[in-house]
Order: sequence, then C-alpha cells, then structure tokens
Amino acid sequence: MKRFFSLLATVLLLIGSACGKAAPVEPVYHTDLTFSELTGSGEDAGLEIARTREMLFRIERGELNGERAQAALDARTEAYQKLTSDAALAYVQYCLDVTNEENKQRYDALSVQLDTLGALLVDAALLLSKDPVISDRYDAETVEALRRADALSDPALEPLFAKERELIGRYEALSETLTVERNGKRWTGDAILNDPTLQEEAFAALYETYLLLFNEKAGEIFLELVPIRNEIAEKLGFSSYADYRYACFDRDYTPREAEKLIRIGKKTFAPLLLSMRNAFFGAAGQLYGTVFEQEAVLERIRAAIVTILPEMNEPWDYMTSHGMYDLGSGTVRMPGSFTTYFAEYGTPFLFGAWTNGFDAPPAVIHEFGHFASFYRGGNACGNVDSLDLAEIDAQGLELLTVLRYDTIYGELSDAARDAELFYALYALVDGCMEDEFQRFAYGCEDLTLEKLNTEYGRLSASYGLDAFGVEARSWTQIQHTFQQPFYYISYAVGMTAALELFCVGTAEPGKAADAYRGIAERPDGAALRETLKQAGLGDPFDADRLRKTAGALRRIMQNGRDKRPDGTEYGG
Repeated sequence: MKRFFSLLATVLLLIGSACGKAAPVEPVYHTDLTFSELTGSGEDAGLEIARTREMLFRIERGELNGERAQAALDARTEAYQKLTSDAALAYVQYCLDVTNEENKQRYDALSVQLDTLGALLVDAALLLSKDPVISDRYDAETVEALRRADALSDPALEPLFAKERELIGRYEALSETLTVERNGKRWTGDAILNDPTLQEEAFAALYETYLLLFNEKAGEIFLELVPIRNEIAEKLGFSSYADYRYACFDRDYTPREAEKLIRIGKKTFAPLLLSMRNAFFGAAGQLYGTVFEQEAVLERIRAAIVTILPEMNEPWDYMTSHGMYDLGSGTVRMPGSFTTYFAEYGTPFLFGAWTNGFDAPPAVIHEFGHFASFYRGGNACGNVDSLDLAEIDAQGLELLTVLRYDTIYGELSDAARDAELFYALYALVDGCMEDEFQRFAYGCEDLTLEKLNTEYGRLSASYGLDAFGVEARSWTQIQHTFQQPFYYISYAVGMTAALELFCVGTAEPGKAADAYRGIAERPDGAALRETLKQAGLGDPFDADRLRKTAGALRRIMQNGRDKRPDGTEYGG
C-alpha cells in the first residue's frame, strides 16, 4: 500500500516547481542521513494555517500581489511540503508501534491540518493565476489542476474531515485493543493466531468469537463513516461518493468506465482464477514450511531485479545503506505494508513485515517498485502521477521479477511462479469486487451491518472468492475500505498491465523490460491510458485486450513450459 495525502498535495507540488512549466532538470536530492537520524521539520501546522489565511485575505483585498504575492505563496508551499514530510514520519513511527499514542495523535492532527492548509493554498494559487503580472507562471494545465483540486476541498468541511480521521483511528486501533475472553484470559487477534499452545478446537472457537466481535465493532465504525463521507461528497458538489474518491485519486477514467473492467473481471478473470485453485494449492504445498531468511533472500531479490533492470541497483543500495526500510515483526506493529515519502529529506521509506515464508519476497519486490519510483522522481513520482501508474510501478516489477524466480527460489521457482500468478489474478478479481461492494455501501439507503455482510457474501460467491475463504464478514478486515475508500480498483487496473508485461516477458524479456521502463520513466503528470499506449500495452478497459491477456495466461499455466529469459524451460 502507498500513503497519499490527496490531489491537493499533487497540485501544490506543481505550484512549487515553476507552476507546471518546464524547469531545469536537477538531480533529485536524497539525504545522507539514515532513517534513525530523521527528525521533524519543526514547522507549526496551526501557525502555518494562520499565516496562510492572512496571506489569502491580503491577496483577496489586493494588498498583496505580483511577485511579492508569489514569493509569499512559495514560502507557504515550502512549509506545507515540510509538514507532509512530518506527517509521513509520524505515521511510520506510529506503524512501528501502534501503542504510541503521541505519534498517532500527531499524525491524525497533521492529516486534518494539511487538508485545511492545502485548500487555502489552492485558493491563493487560483487567485494569483489571474494576476496579470505573474499569470504567465500558470499554464493552462496547472490552472486546470488547481480547479480540480479546489473542487475537492472546502475549509468549512474541516469538522467532517476531523471526524472521519477520528473514526479511521478507532478502526486502526481495533487490532490492538479488541479482545475476547476465554478461561479468565483476554485475547487479542494476534495473541490467538500466535499462541502455539491452543489446541485446534479451542483455537477455532476462540478465533471465530474474535472475528464475530471484530465484524461488529468495525461495522459500527463504518456505519458512522458512510454518512459523513457521503455528506462531504454532496457538499463538494459530487453526485456520488465514488465520483468524489475517483477525483481525489485524479484518475483519467470514471466509475462508469471502470465498470467495463469490473464486468470482465467477473466474467473472464474470476473463472480463470478458480481454474488455478489446484495449481495454487499444489504450489503452496511445495513451498509451505520452507524458511526464507531475510538477510540472504534480500540479496537474492536484489540480484533478480537488477538482472532485468540494472538501473534498480542504485535505489536498492540507497534503501539498504541508509536504513530506509523496516521489515520487522511483533504484535505492536501495524499489519500490512506500504511505501511513503519524506519530502523534506528526499527519501522514500518502505514498511513491511518479513514472515520467513514464501510470500515475503513478492511483498518486498512490490513495495520496492514504489520505493524506486519515489527515489527516481522525488516529489513527482507517485504524488503527481496517477495512482494506477504508481501501482504498475509496483505490480509490474513484481511480475517481471517472476522471470528470474530461479535466482530467488532455486528449484522451487516453478511453484513460486504458480503461487505468484495466482496472487496476481486474485488481486485483479478482488480489486473489482471491492469496488463493486463499496459502490453498494455508499449508495444503499438504510444501511445496516446485516446488509453489508449479506452483500459482501453475495459478491464473494458471484466472483468465486468464497472458494478461497472470503466470507460475508471478511470486508471489515480490509484496511483500505476504512482508510482509503475506492483505492482497490487501482490494484485491478494496474494488474491488467502487470500481467500483460509478464505475458510479453515470457517470450521477449527485453521487450517487457523496455515497456516497464517506458512506464517508470514517464514525464511528470502523465496520464494512465496514454502512458500505457506509448509503452505498447493495452487499455485496461478494452474488453478484447483483456480477454487476450487472460487467454495468454491460461496457455502459460496449462503448458507450464514457457522459456525463461536464459532459454531454459519452466518445469524442466
């Protein structure tokens, strides 16, 4: 997962970089500090909001204009950027220890303050774009981006955003605070999963009780979130919350266009996923129990990646030498993985958990795709570009590296390949289903927990995911549903391109690597569909192209003897 602050951050970065005009190319700055040496900027968000309100007031009254006004806006924008870095650092520190209430409160407060500050800065920039003295600094593309960002914000909605953040925080704390009792002992979910003394029957009963309670408590939070979010969308003039969230991610497609992929996902890719069930369970059986030690396997991951994309060696070396990653474990850590960016220090940070299982390497490769994108382009990559292209940075690298799985997994590479392709297809199908579920949730009148559970169970069966244990209550365990609504469709969109890269790579690895470079080296602000076209890949919403990819995957899985890049055969 990747943390984003919103389209406001995107546009404000444009303001701070010659307002969208071509600027001299400068090397991207990366701090020499290690992660443990990073500190906050010392900026006061409340004070910055006050300064920015005063600046906006003076611009509106005509007291501040021209170059003086632009210099003031640049200073406030620079402070905003430092505060986004502070928020990202606070979030990482909170994720490393969710019991640290101070970091959580700081992140929550900064998130709301950044929304307010960003909205004020966009208002100021829109006013200055009309100032004849400096209007040439604002090209048509930047002005349009400012207008889109302005449509997503309103300082008057700050209380709603604050309440939304509070509810998200309550959900995030559930895994640590929610307990069930057995024989006089209180159990968290992690404690149940990690206690080897529990007998099978006792474990099943206790965990079922926990999941039932988690569904109830998380459901209560979600039922509070839905009307707040719908009110935000309505007050900002959007016809639906889905439209609002798609706009927040600055997608170059609408929810209506995404329905084309959702239909193909259910009709074509879901049956393909189901047909891989036996192959996946067979592969998992071969891989299960094999221990993958972090230090040794990380070096093998690096070797596999740079064999395909030699230019990845530099960001990998920076990440490891500067400690800009954490793959630890423990009950106080936030579950899941993500990559974020500390703008003040010019460095990404990769957060995850190394499980010693066969699924650990793909998770690291995925997040390193995000890391390399941030490293390569600094503020531009991942913040200004579309969310979907950012996911292709990660998913594409993940599937390209499958071509060199022999470097990572040795004689287990065929089994690992089958498992990874299964997971890739699962991400595509699940991405479609989650989007469909959230459309229901935010459009349903008289919403109840029972209705949510019933609909999720129905959708799971219609996509065939019930065959893999996805049941009616599972939706409450998906963090994105609470933290980043309508994010999941980007996993499906990005995976269509990543799977196509893999299919091309099995026959022409060099061509696939060049296509990936064409995406990774895109210009700032590039649009998804045009970028894919220029890279020689298909449109994610082209039914014929999607069916072609599905057919190629089916043949690969059925034949099982496709050439590796070195000319040897899978399964040989």
